[in-house]
Amino acid sequence: MSYIVMARKWRPRNFETLVGQEHVVRTLKNAIQANRISHAYLFTGPRGVGKTTTARLLAKVANCLSPVEGEPCNHCVRCEEIQAGSATDVIEIDAASNGLVDDARELREKVRYAPVSCRYKVIVIDEVHMMSNAAFNALLKTLEEPPAHTIFILATTESHKVPATIISRCQRFDFRRIPEREITERLAVMAAAEGVSIQEEALHVIARGAEGSLRDAQSLFDQIISFSGTEVKTEDVVTVLGLVDTQVFIALVDAVTARKATEVLRIVDTLVNSGADLRLFMKEWVEYWRQLVIARVAGRQQGNLEHLPSNVAEAVERQSLVFSLEELLNVVKLAAATDDELRRTQHPRLLLELLLLQLCSANRLVSFETLWGELQAMEARVAKMPAAVQSQADQEGPEETPPVAQPACDGEENAASAVAGEPALVVDSLEELDAQSYVETVREIWPAMVQTIGQKNRRVQALLRDVVITAAEEGWVELTCASAYHLTGLEKEEARKLIETVFEGQLGKQTRLQLKHEEKSAPLPEEGLPRGADRQKEFEDISHKEPLVQKTLEMFGGQIIDILQKPSAGGNK
Repeated sequence: MSYIVMARKWRPRNFETLVGQEHVVRTLKNAIQANRISHAYLFTGPRGVGKTTTARLLAKVANCLSPVEGEPCNHCVRCEEIQAGSATDVIEIDAASNGLVDDARELREKVRYAPVSCRYKVIVIDEVHMMSNAAFNALLKTLEEPPAHTIFILATTESHKVPATIISRCQRFDFRRIPEREITERLAVMAAAEGVSIQEEALHVIARGAEGSLRDAQSLFDQIISFSGTEVKTEDVVTVLGLVDTQVFIALVDAVTARKATEVLRIVDTLVNSGADLRLFMKEWVEYWRQLVIARVAGRQQGNLEHLPSNVAEAVERQSLVFSLEELLNVVKLAAATDDELRRTQHPRLLLELLLLQLCSANRLVSFETLWGELQAMEARVAKMPAAVQSQADQEGPEETPPVAQPACDGEENAASAVAGEPALVVDSLEELDAQSYVETVREIWPAMVQTIGQKNRRVQALLRDVVITAAEEGWVELTCASAYHLTGLEKEEARKLIETVFEGQLGKQTRLQLKHEEKSAPLPEEGLPRGADRQKEFEDISHKEPLVQKTLEMFGGQIIDILQKPSAGGNK
């Protein structure tokens, strides 16, 4: 056969091209350079990650006539023979078909003879866990004390089935599952060399379908090229592999977030009609929710989404911010439980639809986000109140504050002079003056801070609407909450950490947050608004006329403290 499949054609010819197993490569190269080659090795790990390939590379470099820094030269007679599989002194045995005690005894007799042409006789036993107990026992003594010219290399995907007496006589190397990013990079190199044009997302889909096996990824790539030719699109990969396009997961999460049950059912119907395996779909969807959890916890800055295409990474980051961490964890647990049930049920579509409808139900996810939208709508209606309320506030005007005489200090006038309608401040010391200046500085930047917090977490921004800065010094700020509900929400670790981070960014130093709760005895007067009993009556009228306001007050056990008019320009207040 003239054609060679990708997995064989692109098999590594030296340690440098071995993908994803740096810890194994470094150890073996150092041992070869130091002439510390062991008599027996055990290579264990998932399928298709390079165990047999590493065994052949070790056989080549051990017998190479001119190795270079622990690498085979690939030009000498020994390297070419081993690469072609024609070396008589390198014996590869499949334990699945040669695992009986008689095979072990025959092998024991072979290793007694010196190599014909090579420096070492290398025995590679693949899938060694398939050998019988009698065969292991027959091989045990030879494996412990083989002739000086013999090297045993045992490879297995199930090391727990290998007797401990065998493992104790070998140097064990655990091969790791290859990350998707490294598989994608390797496939991109192969595509460029083969003259194949393939979309970036298609490479990620192949890597995802390979599940950490580079050999599987190469075989899938070979199959897709046969289907698409030299122009490979993401749709072709999805069709050939029977996988689900990541865009379907994105659309499904968006529909769940918007509580569009009809759209969710339509997507499921499309999947079923296209012949998708719902069990495989559920497995991949659980993995997508896992990516949302990672993005919510660590964020994109930590490099946790580098293995995803840029458009998918942006969608994952955007969707992760819609949910709280608790909500994401609950969804993942529910989806994982459904995935387990789908493996045993005869009605996978029904279970999947029930899960999605449950996620779309009224009592699930983002209740605070929904409430925030309703409160914004209520604020817009309050802003359109009859002009009579505003005219009445204009007629009454602000209450005047009688002037307060400023006491003199040591015969001099106090530096803090009274300002239009406000009592003068009596400053007893420079330290007190500095503290007051610091508080004023913090209060000046407070509106900008609340806006910055709202860009990162609108729920925390809503909790800060009735919070007042009552004290501040370098290194700490005290916030007084208007209700116990606000205090409870802000004391959560997520909210506290966010506020302290924004404080540190604005003030340029680490700032500790102190929270306390203080009930307001009466509504605070506000310039341009009615006061006293008229103002309280207005609040009661609004609560009766606006069902949403009344529902909100009942839900949180609160009361109306004040009404802020919506500004003509700028953001919400």
